[in-house]
Amino acid sequence: MDDRTLRAMISGYMKSAVKGASFGWQGGEPLLAGIDFFKKVVAYQQSYGLSAQLVSNNLQTNGLLLNEEWARFFRQYRFFIGVSLDGPEEDHNRYRYSANEKGCFQRTMEGLRILRDQQVEFGILTVVNDVTAKKPAELYDFFIRNGFSRLQFIPCVERDARTGEVTDYSVTVEDYRDFLCILFDVWYNNGQPVASIRLFENILAIKMGVEPEICAFKNRCGSYWVVEYNGDVYPCDFFVEEQWMLGNLLETSIRDLMKKRRRRNFNNRKMEQSSGCKACEWNFICHFGCQHYRSALGENVLCEAYREFFRYSGRRFEVLKENNREWHS
Repeated sequence: MDDRTLRAMISGYMKSAVKGASFGWQGGEPLLAGIDFFKKVVAYQQSYGLSAQLVSNNLQTNGLLLNEEWARFFRQYRFFIGVSLDGPEEDHNRYRYSANEKGCFQRTMEGLRILRDQQVEFGILTVVNDVTAKKPAELYDFFIRNGFSRLQFIPCVERDARTGEVTDYSVTVEDYRDFLCILFDVWYNNGQPVASIRLFENILAIKMGVEPEICAFKNRCGSYWVVEYNGDVYPCDFFVEEQWMLGNLLETSIRDLMKKRRRRNFNNRKMEQSSGCKACEWNFICHFGCQHYRSALGENVLCEAYREFFRYSGRRFEVLKENNREWHS
């Protein structure tokens, strides 16, 4: 992203965000932009920030370029870092390797050590694919043994661009169902979990009457928007597609981009396509689910996995809800 686009994005967004502005830096690999790029980011945020405006920066990385300079910078400006780690070495290296086809596990673990030593806040993001889906208990044990307590698990459902068929490395509905149930079993810990798992905590929040933080469980899409390197704006990182392009922030103000009818149509589309969900007893949790996981017929391909998991874990979520009420009182 060149300087003109970066400046336009930060200045325009901070003027429109008013109370709080949240930036998520992703790629590809965002650290390839170099530390000087992110020093400019902070300088522009400080320059264009409004009085008493809160600013947060989250960055998702594979961890390969992390060093002490990066870590000191992140700590100074309180960046929250997400590190992609798919479990123990064999599982992580299955799909994450460098150009010379060497696995990246050891370098990622070294990056995590540096973040920890420099007291940078971080969490782990794990892709649930055809391999990791079969090892929920092993993954959880690995993370806990290594002191990783902020965990996020993302189901991989990708389609071949030519055939439209789900790829071999994607997770199946049956495997994802079993993954969630077993992961919940080992996480639950007699109603006293020792780790934060984003999905489970959002379900608990909903049951306690609190709006979920993840966009997949909200009534409508629109929690964020995506800015490409050239200033093109899209409503979701799963839908960086020509039909959903909102415009370019070098040509149109962010306030005007936010008012685009195409953005409203995309956000409302979440509630329009999965007819079978309307009668589902669990729709109060997932609200039709994420659009990315819908088939050509509009049905969420992971619905059955979620239904079985909600049914399986429901009683124990009620226990967690009561435990949290007691703690807060």
